[in-house]
Amino acid sequence: MIHRHSKILIACALLLTSLSSWSLPDDSQQEIRIASDSASLDKAKGEIIYSGNVKMQQGSLNIQAQTLTLIRTVEGLQKIIATGSPARYEQTLNEQEGKTLAYGETIIYNTKIEQLTLLNNAGLEKQGNVFSGEKIVYLIKEQRVKAESPEQQNRIRMVIQPKKDKEP
Repeated sequence: MIHRHSKILIACALLLTSLSSWSLPDDSQQEIRIASDSASLDKAKGEIIYSGNVKMQQGSLNIQAQTLTLIRTVEGLQKIIATGSPARYEQTLNEQEGKTLAYGETIIYNTKIEQLTLLNNAGLEKQGNVFSGEKIVYLIKEQRVKAESPEQQNRIRMVIQPKKDKEP
């Protein structure tokens, strides 16, 4: 049992060495553009809910969902909750490593602590390396990923690409 967990930890460490830690520097300073079939605002709660073929863009960040909820406070945008079959997240974390792709029936992006939580049929992909499971938590700045699947038949799956040699 311990040996199996050791293999999982080693595989996670290998994947994390290829994941980058920061979004493009100006993404959070860009305007947010959203297109949807409908929208509703609850100013008291600080929520805006977009429904129907929702597409959101902020710099290199793109989210596609059936429903998207933005939660704001006086300090600004706190959380983005996207739901769909699946909802999709895409962001260029740095120019050298390309895009991070993520999906799940629910995506919760906590903008203040830069944490991405993917729920139900979830996946996270970077440079061909893939995590999949029922729940994936990705701490972007800390380069940490935790994946879980509560049921035995829905085990965590990982695909880790070999490191490519640099061209001479």
